[in-house]
Amino acid sequence: MKKYFKYALLFAAISTMTLTTTSCSSDDNNENTEATTSSEMQAIAENYVKNVVEPTYTDLATNTQTLYEACQNLYAKRKAGTLTQTDIDAACNAFKTARKYWEESESFLYGAATDNNIDPHIDSWPLDHDQLVKALNDKDVIAGINGAQADKFVYKKNHDFDSVLGFHGLEFILFRNGANRTLAALTAENETEKQLTSIKTLDECAFAVAVAGDLRNMTSLLAYGWMGDKASESVKNTVNAAKWTLDGTHYAGLSSKGIGYGLEVISAGSANGMFPTWQETLQNIFVGGCSDICQEVYTQKLGQAYRVATGQGDDQDAADYIESPYSKRSFQDYQDNIYSIKNSLYGLRDINATVPAKNSLMNYMQQHKYEGYTALNNALNEAIAALESAKNSGKAFIDAPGDAQVKNCIEKVQALDEALNAAGAWIIRQK
Repeated sequence: MKKYFKYALLFAAISTMTLTTTSCSSDDNNENTEATTSSEMQAIAENYVKNVVEPTYTDLATNTQTLYEACQNLYAKRKAGTLTQTDIDAACNAFKTARKYWEESESFLYGAATDNNIDPHIDSWPLDHDQLVKALNDKDVIAGINGAQADKFVYKKNHDFDSVLGFHGLEFILFRNGANRTLAALTAENETEKQLTSIKTLDECAFAVAVAGDLRNMTSLLAYGWMGDKASESVKNTVNAAKWTLDGTHYAGLSSKGIGYGLEVISAGSANGMFPTWQETLQNIFVGGCSDICQEVYTQKLGQAYRVATGQGDDQDAADYIESPYSKRSFQDYQDNIYSIKNSLYGLRDINATVPAKNSLMNYMQQHKYEGYTALNNALNEAIAALESAKNSGKAFIDAPGDAQVKNCIEKVQALDEALNAAGAWIIRQK
């Protein structure tokens, strides 16, 4: 008995030491794992802000400045009687480039674009023709858009023509029926569009400059909102020269913490963080950013006109709820929205990329064996491919909103949305 008891005590002691050692080792491993996970997630968030969000907004601001200058040239030459088709085409090309960067920013509309109502200010549709006619036949509006601060005028005094601001007001002036406006159309005395013939084309060109200036200001405000003092000198100069845009925000253009939204995203767990944890920060990229624009594309941008055209619409749906109808670039817009999602997930700005950045959501999911990785990647590629096919079909969305290709696009984008939400649910559980 004593001998047994002796060995029993020895075994108990060894067992206790083993359990104690194992327990400590387990705790250490958990701490190390959690530290590693936090470090990885922080690197992903930092890469996302530095290499996706901030450069997208910088390019957007730069190219809306180019668009503004092209519209200034258009108006000056129209007034002087020296306008050429080349001048019109230059403005149209500048519009397309700026538009691309805007659409590629829509997977991160949370933050400055939403909090400061910049999104609805520069990207609302459909355009109200009656508003445009009334505005461009109003002597006070004509005086305002020809004044020294035309951009300030349209920002402050647009309550009667708010639907014709931003990208779509410019689109209407620069494009018709899927093509650039012609020299003959813009040098005619008056508009030739039905019910718009009271509008003078010279006034349209002046309006384009005023709206483009306001668009330039608002996209600079976006860039400043995310980067704060790290924004380019051009962005800061534009915002400082248009201080009325800062006055129209809650916190002088920045987040509620008085810092850029980019810094807020990469400060998880601190007083400056947008979210308490890195898991929530990354989940927001999946759900609050990518899924949000996905849902808008398939339920609204594609969905409203499709439902009406196929007899499935309700009182909330409108047949004319079609983005970019004058340039007929709807499918391009929607594809750029999906590219925005790809950029966010891949951690880089390369629409043709097949390998994600090291510090990216896609790479993290792959390295951590997320079972839905392939499904998400396939859904992303299939949504892009469906919109590419529709874009190249020869049938613009506005001309065939009930076409089978629209249904296919809706289904593919919806499948992507479901995959994004599944990934968001997975990332929040990572330790």
